[in-house]
Amino acid sequence: MAVVRNYAELLRPVGQILESIHIDNFALKVDDIGVSVSGEKPEPAKAPAPPQALSLRVMWQTLRGKNEEPVPEPQPSSGIVELNYTHGDLDRVDNEAKSRRVGAGGRPEAHALSQVLRAVGGVVDQKQGRLISVSKVGQDITVEYQSPLKQNIVEKFTTASLYDFWVRMYLRRRDRS
Repeated sequence: MAVVRNYAELLRPVGQILESIHIDNFALKVDDIGVSVSGEKPEPAKAPAPPQALSLRVMWQTLRGKNEEPVPEPQPSSGIVELNYTHGDLDRVDNEAKSRRVGAGGRPEAHALSQVLRAVGGVVDQKQGRLISVSKVGQDITVEYQSPLKQNIVEKFTTASLYDFWVRMYLRRRDRS
């Protein structure tokens, strides 16, 4: 397997991608090639249909007994999204995001998915493990990694429980700057 030295850096751009396409619940796997993600796009909220103004044509057809059936909008066959990224792809996404952040001067949003995944990667990095998979359903995150002793370990977190770890990571990075 390709040696990943920093899972925090690997997972942040994955989170940025998932944020941009509004996927919150997902399962991801890390392998030799990169990262594969399977997620479900949320159902778009249906806004109430605006009242239709009756045009002269519609009124005429109604009076004549000809009602046109509304044409249904095409619906996707599935909300399931499958994504595959190589380590090079993720490096490019991260570099593009870094160039946008330069001069922005803002602080990162701790509860953003990119920062949550960064914290997950930081936990695995701190334990000197090899990340296998991460899944997120609602606020629950399950992480599977291999310990330095080659044991598979599964840990469960909530986004709130990762917040303290993320703050410590952020303060260490800030102090290095």
